[in-house]
Amino acid sequence: MKIYIAYTGGTIGMTPSENGLIPDAAFADHLSKQLAEASELTHDFVIESYAELIDSSNATPKDWAMIARDVESKWQEYDAFIVLHGTDTMAYTAAALSFMFANSDKPIVVTGSQVPMFKARTDAMINVLGAISACEASEEENAAKGVSLFFGGRLIQGDRAHKAHTSDWQAFSSPNCLERGVLGIDWRWQESPQKISSITVQIPDMAEDAVTILPVFPGVQAEHWQGLLNENVKGAVLLSYGAGNAPDKNADLLSLLKTATDRGVVVVNVSQCGAGNVVAGAYAAGSALVAAGVTSGRDMTYEAAFAKLHFLIGLGFSSREIRGIFDR
Repeated sequence: MKIYIAYTGGTIGMTPSENGLIPDAAFADHLSKQLAEASELTHDFVIESYAELIDSSNATPKDWAMIARDVESKWQEYDAFIVLHGTDTMAYTAAALSFMFANSDKPIVVTGSQVPMFKARTDAMINVLGAISACEASEEENAAKGVSLFFGGRLIQGDRAHKAHTSDWQAFSSPNCLERGVLGIDWRWQESPQKISSITVQIPDMAEDAVTILPVFPGVQAEHWQGLLNENVKGAVLLSYGAGNAPDKNADLLSLLKTATDRGVVVVNVSQCGAGNVVAGAYAAGSALVAAGVTSGRDMTYEAAFAKLHFLIGLGFSSREIRGIFDR
């Protein structure tokens, strides 16, 4: 198997500096040496470090597209792809890649680590080797194909991953969907339906200011959101209470949302809760959002909703079409 590994930046390859940890430009060489010393690995690995390494807290939608175009340019040469990425925005990138490589018949595994590889107590090689194992398993298991995030022994569907812990080895969860597989001594797979569609690769240009996030909190006022819903914004993720609720007694807040949706902003309602569904209209406070033109995000993570809005807006879909896609 020929596996392409892209080091985009992130904790896994960081090294100390006077200002704290920074991405190490020589990390690809270090990783190549580690893999060469693992005699049981017989794959052909090609490891490339990006010219401008990304601290994932600085990642933007343009970086998602850059990574996707890199993978696309090498699609015919390789059997599998591993993207090494920082944990802060890894779930966003995994979701974006899953939309850009829909129904992929090859594995694209996003991973990284909580602790840099240069340290003695690190999860770096454990996660890299787990990602490689998922690539190997893709030849036998349909569940390992497509875009996934591997971390702490869990293989999670790319658009279902959520950064759930700052300091645990298992930093990511799949709150509303079964994990694709769990790696112990051997893989334990969840049943996965056979994909009947062929791969669709779509990598749009995505404007960094096209999508925003609207937090709901006690005492939230229209003024808090006014600047977030500026004229450049075409989509917004509404982080609501519980099953999709927000203040329904604040007329100015609801008017602001209605004005935004009327001018074509797609507002997708996603719960602040760690798991569960948005049930549009289950409570009066949720019904007010429906009346304001807000679209239900159902059980999506906010990372996936944010990335999907960027993706669909970048493809040039109208607001009506985007709402229809979310409704389906």
